[in-house]
This record gives sequence, C-alpha cells and structure tokens, in this order.
Amino acid sequence: MYRAGTNVLVIVCVLGLAMPALAQSMYFDFGDTPYPTGGNYNNLDWHQNPIADCVDDTGAATGIGLTVHDAFYTTSANNNGTQSPTGDAAMFDAQATRDSLYGCTQPWYDQVQPTIGVTLTGLDPALTYDFSFFASRLGTSDNREAQYTAMGMNSGTDYLNSVGNVSEIAFVGGISPTPAGEIILEAQPGPNNNNSYGFYYWGALKVDIVPEPASLIFLLLGGVAVLRRR
Repeated sequence: MYRAGTNVLVIVCVLGLAMPALAQSMYFDFGDTPYPTGGNYNNLDWHQNPIADCVDDTGAATGIGLTVHDAFYTTSANNNGTQSPTGDAAMFDAQATRDSLYGCTQPWYDQVQPTIGVTLTGLDPALTYDFSFFASRLGTSDNREAQYTAMGMNSGTDYLNSVGNVSEIAFVGGISPTPAGEIILEAQPGPNNNNSYGFYYWGALKVDIVPEPASLIFLLLGGVAVLRRR
C-alpha cells in the first residue's frame, strides 16, 4: 500500500541530514573609537573594554561575553581599511572593514604585541561555532599576513594577508567550546608576513552559532507530524 506519510517522513529525514544547519550569527567590529559600527554590531575599540552581553544579528542579547586576554596595540587603530568590501567580505559593514586593531613583533612607539587574543564566554558546550575573520590595510605593498586560531575542545587555524584586501576572509569552523563554555581566539603574524615591524591586523569578526543536527531533524519530524494530523 502507498503510504504518503511514510514517504514524506523518509524524504524529510534525508533532507534533514543533507541540509546545512541554520545558524544564529554575531558580528564584531574591532577598530577605532570614532568609527563604531551601528545596528546589531558588537564594538571593541583600542580601549579594549569587555563586552558583557553580545547581541546577535537581530539585536537580541545572547548572554555571550567577550574579553581581551592578550592586549592589542593600546593607543591607536589602523584606519586604512577598505570601505567597499566585496566577495566573501561583503558580509561585513563598511564601517567595520574601514578600521582594525593590530599587533606588532617589533617596538612601535615602545609597544610590542607579538600575539593578540580574545576569549568568548557563556557559549553552549553542546553546540559548535564557526568564525570568519577580516582585516584590510590599503596603501602599502608588503605582506602583513595574520594567522588566526580558534581554540576550544578542538582548534583550527587560517591565514589572511590584509594588504590590499577588500574581499577575502579567514575561516575556522566547527569549534566546540570547553565544558566551561569558552573559546579562545588569537592572532599573530603569519609565516609569509615580511613587514619590518611584523604588523598584523584584526578588523571584523563573524561568529556563527551552529545548532546540533539532531535538533534540526526533530524540528523537521515535528513538521511532518503536524502535516499527518491535518
């Protein structure tokens, strides 16, 4: 006998396994004090004050915090980034791409920051998180590659040269928080960085919160049950 409900159930289960997870997102602007990004952005300027309760891309509070555990350069920011992001970087607002915080491996006005980093807290250990990093430094021709790393129960690394960049991002995905709900994000010069001061930049960040695949399947199954009761 042909059972429409059974066939629909099979199709929905297959689609549920094949479909990418729907993600909640948070956006961050790392940059100069005069150029915060409005709307549903979380702003971190060179004062590096913690953000106690980050908002998501709808403006809703998430309970997720961000603190600087490894200081950026503390008295200025780079304001030479693109205001016309394209390609993968088009996800970010132009106010976020125009400036960035940075570090350096050689003394620059008596400061050295060979590594920089932030810690995200209040994360759900049952979920995984994807990270898209952006930086732009126009008006120069050397290589100022940065290495971006995300660390929780697992870790991942990607690289991005900010010089002349208007479209590229670095991406690290599938990171699980520690049982305490923390993920550490760090940056440092990449292996191709040849700037004499070792300058490297971090201008914008997107965090995608990926739900468990099982929870999506249960939602789909719930939808099928409603259809069968009609």
